[in-house]
Amino acid sequence: MQSQTVDGIYLVFSQEDADSAETIKSAISKSLKLNHQAWGLNTPADCRIYIMTSWWSFTFQSAPWLWKLILAINFPFWAWRARKVWPYAGGLTQRYGLRVAIGIKPPRLLEKSDRSFGLQMYVPEPDPLRRIQHFTCHELTHACTAQLRLPAWLNEGLAMCTVDRFMGMPTIRDDTLERLQTPAPQHQPPGYARLTRMQPDEVVYYTVLGYWLVRYLEKLHPGFLKLKLSGRLPPKAYEREIARCLNVEITEFWSTIPGLLLSQF
Repeated sequence: MQSQTVDGIYLVFSQEDADSAETIKSAISKSLKLNHQAWGLNTPADCRIYIMTSWWSFTFQSAPWLWKLILAINFPFWAWRARKVWPYAGGLTQRYGLRVAIGIKPPRLLEKSDRSFGLQMYVPEPDPLRRIQHFTCHELTHACTAQLRLPAWLNEGLAMCTVDRFMGMPTIRDDTLERLQTPAPQHQPPGYARLTRMQPDEVVYYTVLGYWLVRYLEKLHPGFLKLKLSGRLPPKAYEREIARCLNVEITEFWSTIPGLLLSQF
């Protein structure tokens, strides 16, 4: 295995994936700069990117020694979720205490991935190297927000909007707005643990809800999210602050938001 450090990010790869590593290296600096400019997010103190070829090797390779023991002992309790996500994922982010580990699939595995889920949300991108840039930016945004423990909808919305800026174009299909015409949720969107247990249509709904809400806030109230992220709010406080900004009753927040998004976009 080979390793290099790029702008404070530790990159690990095999010689076979040297070309993919160059693509990731070129995306790191731009992604970190965008995250700082757009959201005020800083580079994680200990962040490592691995070009991953299997979910279990990525997990155990990236984990600190104590975490390896914990993961081995609890293998049956987390492995099922990793197996479920692996066929669809182009990138993964794991947090081990202060360390944030990112896994990015190389082109030969991206071509074998199941894209049926992603194509429900993303504008098709045939170039595997551009897809690697996309995944690198997306996962680095998660790494930059890891210490904030954001709600899943906001975490995904920030990452997807950052990728839009990185790629210089919308990467989420406009017709995903039609998903928001389904009955609005009465309660806050689920966290990642619940999302992995949901049907694909439900996962798409909550993911694009976060994306369009972040875009809405950036369009009508630019800088609002950057200000709130700097305050390191508790996870549940973001809904309260956004509701106040949009003059929406907190008790009716999630039933009102889809209508606001549809009327704007």
